[in-house]
Amino acid sequence: MRDKRFNGYLRLALPHPLDAEVEAVVRAYLDGSASVRENLVNGLSGQPAAVLSAYGQRMASVAVRTGSVEALRRGIVAIGLAEGRLDDPRDNLFVLAAANDSASLIGTSLGRVIDDIQDALPPVGLRALRAFEGYRESDKSIEAMGIRRSGAGSDFLYV
Repeated sequence: MRDKRFNGYLRLALPHPLDAEVEAVVRAYLDGSASVRENLVNGLSGQPAAVLSAYGQRMASVAVRTGSVEALRRGIVAIGLAEGRLDDPRDNLFVLAAANDSASLIGTSLGRVIDDIQDALPPVGLRALRAFEGYRESDKSIEAMGIRRSGAGSDFLYV
C-alpha cells in the first residue's frame, strides 16, 4: 500500500481493483493469529495507514450502496488499524463520520458494528472508535466533518 498507484485512492472510481488489494490486507489481519495481527499493526506507517483509512470511507459508501453491514465492518476494521499510525491523527475523524452515517442509513449503529468486531481491533483502534462513538451527535455528523452524500443507489458516495 506504499505504491504510487494508491495516490489519490479515496477519489478513485468505486469499485476499483485496488479495493481488492486493501481488502486482502484487512482479511489477512482478520484471519491471522495474534502474532500476525501484531506484526501487521506494528509494521504500519503513515502512507499505508492513510490507504486503510480511505478504504474505510470507501466501504462506508459500499455499505450504503449494497445495504451491507459486512462491508461496513471491514471498513471499520481498516479504520481501527489506521488509528495511531496516521501522520495526522485527526484524519480518521471524517472517515468515522462517514462510517457512523453509513451505519444509520443501513439500519444499524456504529456502536453495534464496533461491538461485533471489538475483539478483532487493536487496542488503540478500539479506544479511538469508542471515543468517537461517545461524541455528541452534532459533533460526529458528516456535516460537522465537512463530508456530504453524493448520488443514490449504486452511485452513492461520501465526498
